[in-house]
Amino acid sequence: MKTMKNIIKCLTASLLVVNLSSCVDLDPEPLSFFAPENTFMDKEGLEALLITSRKQIKWEWFGDAFNAGYCETPLVYEYAWSDISVMGAPEVKEIHNLETQLTPTTNMALHLRYWDLAWNGIKYANTLISRVPKSNIDNEDDKNQLLAEGYFHRAYWYYLLVNQWGDVPLLLEEVTGPKLDFYSTSRMKILQQMKTDMEFAVKWLPKNVQPGCVSRAAGEHLLAKIYLCTGDFQFAVDATTRCINDYGLHLMKERFGVNASDASLDVFNDLFQEDNISASENKEAIFVVQERYGIEGNVAPKGSARMRNFVPYWCNGAAVKTPDGKQGTTYDAGPYEGYEWVEKLGRGIAKIRPTNYSQYAIWGKCGNDIRHNDNNWFNISRLTYNRPASKGGSEEYFGKPIERAFVSDTMRCYFSFPTVKTLIYKDDINVGKTPTGGFTDTYVFRLAETYLMRAEAYYWLGNLPLAKEDVNEIRRRAKAPELPSVTLDDILDERARELYIEEHRKVELTRIAFLKAQLGQDGYSLGNFSEKNWYYDRIMEKNNFFAEEYFYSTNAFIMKPYHVLWPVPLTAITSNTQGRINQNIGYFGAEDNIPVE
Repeated sequence: MKTMKNIIKCLTASLLVVNLSSCVDLDPEPLSFFAPENTFMDKEGLEALLITSRKQIKWEWFGDAFNAGYCETPLVYEYAWSDISVMGAPEVKEIHNLETQLTPTTNMALHLRYWDLAWNGIKYANTLISRVPKSNIDNEDDKNQLLAEGYFHRAYWYYLLVNQWGDVPLLLEEVTGPKLDFYSTSRMKILQQMKTDMEFAVKWLPKNVQPGCVSRAAGEHLLAKIYLCTGDFQFAVDATTRCINDYGLHLMKERFGVNASDASLDVFNDLFQEDNISASENKEAIFVVQERYGIEGNVAPKGSARMRNFVPYWCNGAAVKTPDGKQGTTYDAGPYEGYEWVEKLGRGIAKIRPTNYSQYAIWGKCGNDIRHNDNNWFNISRLTYNRPASKGGSEEYFGKPIERAFVSDTMRCYFSFPTVKTLIYKDDINVGKTPTGGFTDTYVFRLAETYLMRAEAYYWLGNLPLAKEDVNEIRRRAKAPELPSVTLDDILDERARELYIEEHRKVELTRIAFLKAQLGQDGYSLGNFSEKNWYYDRIMEKNNFFAEEYFYSTNAFIMKPYHVLWPVPLTAITSNTQGRINQNIGYFGAEDNIPVE
């Protein structure tokens, strides 16, 4: 029998093949590269499949062009087309005008990266789910625990797919040969299946796991998300309440971890210190993914790219000038006087640029909210000119605050941002060089979100006092003034303050858009979802760039209602010669759609 290490190596080598195509699992190629007769039939082999499934989730949260062949961490697209932010980089690299640039043939990594990730994640989960009943494992409890985590991984990716693309094929078994007859399945049918699966999973997932593994609390959290999709609001309350009360979790309200003795910091800062995220004393972490320098199993050899993607391009001296016309900033490697800004902020390139809503509006009535203090938020007005005269800078203005009037590109180079979420200082590779973001664990599910999900479930049930209490529980920890009442907007504002770069922002907005249409609220319906939906209306209300069709570089930021869903890659449709994968309304090819079950 192979050792675990050899099994994982063989598995990794096999699965690398499937990452080469932009629509891997829906192309006319075998969806499985395993020999079903003799591979992964014992507990050790099936647990190796779980390791691969957990690693698949890591791809979503780490990586960029330097280490994965793609232009950015996939998560940026959950923020780029949301109320919180837009793409900051020029349109030669990124999409501003969704009407002309976001099409079924778009070839810019973007949403296709999620398509790849999800179908591969579903492939791995289905391989496990199909193999467990055929395995040589005698203990039924062991089988059920393996199935439970397999169901978790499949439901995780389907939750994203149905809120990014809507109706997609429903695959529930391992596919062991070429398959050309996929058919789209209704979003709600998929969600109902995932609900059933996860109701089983939360009975069998282990309560106590090592960080990076999937616990029963993580299952409850995901099940609550699915309940919110299906409109089972009381069940969502029940699942979130179990998650909050039954597994030894609680919001961290007291100082803890490696910097606990530093009185200048605060508990919110503690939550995101690299060494604290997976620490046993951190009772707020539900599900994390881990990237550690030099450890086998990393997906991003250079660590997280969050600093690069979410920090402004402040160091672009050509755009950040001094009043006397000199280049004002630099990211050149130190040491030199002024290099401390490079060490502190790194070399951001502003892949993501915040909207006025997330940069200003949500903080308007927050008092002394610790999430917005100098420990956790960088007000760009604090930045000073750092290019020394010896490097072509201005001797007169060196070390003085940057004057916005002399910044020619405020879109990318001049905005405030939450440092606690974006700056990672354990950059073991770039010691003494220009930092771009290092190694860290990352929250996928955190208990603060569980409270805010329960608040939303209470809101839909009309129980506004309990919704208010859950939102205020988060605000009390942040030392923000308590709200006298709450609306859906208040809950979403709180999510924006608390869960930046943790939640799937676009997915959550689309989920609510579907829910409003399902309930027939505010004039929305499923019958004309791609022509009129809450997601688009909220973007037009909160995202100043899309609302104003702001012109940057050589084109404008443009969005239409049908962009509530992303286009299905054309290759996935055309290669599926014996079936029909529908295209989303608004994109070419939708005229050939057929009814879904």
